Amino acid sequence: MIRRLVGGVLLSLFGVAGVSQAASDWPNRPVELVVAFAPGGNTDMVARVVADGLTEALGQPVIVSNKPGATGLIGTKHVADSKPDGYTYLVNVTGLVISPHVLQSVPENLPFQLQGVSQVSSIPKAIVVNAEFPANDFDGLIEEARKRTLSYGSSGIGSGNHLTGELVSMIAGEPMTHVTYRGSAPALTDLLAGRIDVVFDDLPVVLPLIKDKKLKAIAMLSETRSPLLPDVPSVGEQKLDDLVIEPWNGVMAPLGVDAEIIQKMEAALEEVVKSQKFKDRLEQNGLNATYKNSKDYDAYVRQEYERWGDVVKKAGIPRQ
Repeated sequence: MIRRLVGGVLLSLFGVAGVSQAASDWPNRPVELVVAFAPGGNTDMVARVVADGLTEALGQPVIVSNKPGATGLIGTKHVADSKPDGYTYLVNVTGLVISPHVLQSVPENLPFQLQGVSQVSSIPKAIVVNAEFPANDFDGLIEEARKRTLSYGSSGIGSGNHLTGELVSMIAGEPMTHVTYRGSAPALTDLLAGRIDVVFDDLPVVLPLIKDKKLKAIAMLSETRSPLLPDVPSVGEQKLDDLVIEPWNGVMAPLGVDAEIIQKMEAALEEVVKSQKFKDRLEQNGLNATYKNSKDYDAYVRQEYERWGDVVKKAGIPRQ
């Protein structure tokens, strides 16, 4: 009996020592950043810029792997189910906290099958209208909504742009008609043609049309103005804090990764995200470098999960 107890204690001690040794040696081989979407989008771009910085900061190659499919579920589950050894991470998007509320195929607790390491970016979102639209600011948009029922386009039921429209309608107290499209491009085509009134979309998507004066940005759904559109007011400066909507990217790990490894990865990400090189690379693509540590990022993910779940419930949007 005593031998068994001693043996159990020794095994336990060796197990702890093994974990500690692995943490102290981390990283001693390449690290993988998983993107749950195809190459070419904003998330893929952010992941590759992060990987470049981390390769330098960690002294090991950091590789981006694209694992698209099932609206991001395949790549996300791949990371959630990975061995928690600190070598596999997810570069996630806001959809992580939206899709569980609107898709039956996505586990409702999906965001909590992972742990946050750091937020790395945010994407300014703009309210855009046709160049001939009578309103030039957010107050003017509300005035128009009181005269007639406005229509807005999105890339589909339950998409981020759809929920943004629902939230704007709720806060403004004026209902709008939702028109669905297969992506942003056809929605913007109809906006240009005057067939719908407004679109809520990421700034990198609509900026070229704004610069060409084909569309007007009447507000930024952010805390502050964008340096790319310094003349466009933000909702933050108008004290409309509930309308601050900035899609984001972050880095998440499987549950159970050693705390020492998480701290090392967090510190490396802070170094990368706060570097001028990283900020410049993102700003060139219309994004902001935005850092949150692991504790704050975990809290933010939960807050956003609850926020969009509340919007979905109040809007009566069923899980598809």
